Amino acid sequence: MKREKRYSGRVLALYEAGPKGKLEVRAAKADQPAEILLYDEIGYWGVTASDFTAALASVGDQPVRVRINSPGGDVFDGLAMYNALLAHKPGVETVVDGLAASMASVIALAGKLTMQSASMYMIHKAWTITGGNEHDLAQVGGVLAKIDGQLAAVYAARTGKPVDEIVGAMAAETWYTADEAKAAGFAETVIAPPAAEPPKDDKRKARALARLLLTEAELPSQ
Repeated sequence: MKREKRYSGRVLALYEAGPKGKLEVRAAKADQPAEILLYDEIGYWGVTASDFTAALASVGDQPVRVRINSPGGDVFDGLAMYNALLAHKPGVETVVDGLAASMASVIALAGKLTMQSASMYMIHKAWTITGGNEHDLAQVGGVLAKIDGQLAAVYAARTGKPVDEIVGAMAAETWYTADEAKAAGFAETVIAPPAAEPPKDDKRKARALARLLLTEAELPSQ
């Protein structure tokens, strides 16, 4: 099934605007932990739970930072990744570099979550494509309700919000900016963008002004 059939246009647009690279492991450097880059869909069409847990195992007995840009994907692959990170005793940090949507928003909660200022976080109810008779469809609906309950419990545990409130936000497909995600209790930190350096002409003017002020300060008072 084509990606356009699996995700809404909003999700795809934001995902495509972010960094790519699928799954990559970066070794620890100096005082920085090892990193796993999760820059793809979750599950069969992207990074599977098997891929991810192998990458996590390669990090060994040390802290890990998981960097995320993902539109989400398969719930059960995602839950396996989430639970594997929870079981990683040395410690886990997560960073949203572009988008953490759908199942990726759950994986992001497996550690202390930091968001880039220009990133987004989205939660919604689980969905599927199926077929069958009325009994089959009713059964699928019951399974989806159970999945939604599990995901809502994860979100509620992180934010401290009532489950009913979280379920309402999921039903509405709620999109959060980095600051909104922090205010809602999902993220702990937002990385501010680097301050823009002044143009070279402004730098020269600033240095000239500083020299002038220093010279005036050295003059004898009248």
